[in-house]
Amino acid sequence: MFNLSCKLVIMRTLFFCFLLLAFSCRSTKNTPVTYEANAEDMITLQRTGCYGTCPIYEVSIFGNGIVSYEGKGFTAHQGKHVGVIEESKVKALFAQMNKLDWENYPDIYPIDNVDFPQFFLKYHTVQTDKVIKANTQAAAELLALSKEIDALVKSIQLKKQ
Repeated sequence: MFNLSCKLVIMRTLFFCFLLLAFSCRSTKNTPVTYEANAEDMITLQRTGCYGTCPIYEVSIFGNGIVSYEGKGFTAHQGKHVGVIEESKVKALFAQMNKLDWENYPDIYPIDNVDFPQFFLKYHTVQTDKVIKANTQAAAELLALSKEIDALVKSIQLKKQ
């Protein structure tokens, strides 16, 4: 028969296997990235002109929902304006921004055509401070993000300062 030390080794091995199995089978939920409002956090989108009538403006969205907009040319809102985005939309936008791998994006994307408008996308939080200059050659998620910011700003009421 087995001696006592062999039984202990077998019991410990079985216990270890049980623990390993129990923790490896645990369900892993995709917890959503959350964002806690911070007035100093900021997303800025600046669009430059082209040889035609491309809108020229700069918009900054702060973590508390305040929007600062300055229309410089070919926009519906000329000059400085302010607005507010509802909290749920701000949280969703910053959560989306937090999911992106900012460190791996180049600071400048190649310019494929000087007539195409360029955009600057700036993301500033405690963890990240990055400015990206691009146009149509940017990563697809950055192009989509710039369009999403445009749509979000168009959905709010801007008041002249």
